[in-house]
Amino acid sequence: MEEKPKNIISSWTAPEFIRYEKTRTWFIVLGAITVGLLVTAILTKNYFFALLILISSFLVYIHAQKHPRKITIKITDEEIEIGNNFSLSHKEILSFWIFEDSEIKTLSLETKKILRPKITLLLENTKTNEIKESLLRFIKEKKHEESIPDIIARKLKF
Repeated sequence: MEEKPKNIISSWTAPEFIRYEKTRTWFIVLGAITVGLLVTAILTKNYFFALLILISSFLVYIHAQKHPRKITIKITDEEIEIGNNFSLSHKEILSFWIFEDSEIKTLSLETKKILRPKITLLLENTKTNEIKESLLRFIKEKKHEESIPDIIARKLKF
């Protein structure tokens, strides 16, 4: 059975996340925090916590080295496609909000998904009015609050 082509209403390309250049000091602080927490875990004989600290620190280090891929986001008459492997039908999205006031423009989507209730997409140099008009055809606009993890990650330049 042949799929009918989707009507693309709007599309843009953006990095999957903001990459801040990490200085040597940033990595030294990461190491110092890791060592401090490891010593605390070992002194309290909490070896599971020590293992968790090692794994977490390793993952933070790996993520800090990672460079973002460029992804294409498409708003169609049926769904929002995020890259090649992920899409959300308009019915799965409860609301959207465009953050323009912060240093980085983002599109926030509140979804019905349990494991990923909020999705944030970078807008970069995209015309936000065009995106907003496209989304209003299918999804209601509702002011979202920026999440605490997003605020902390931006402040720590993570």
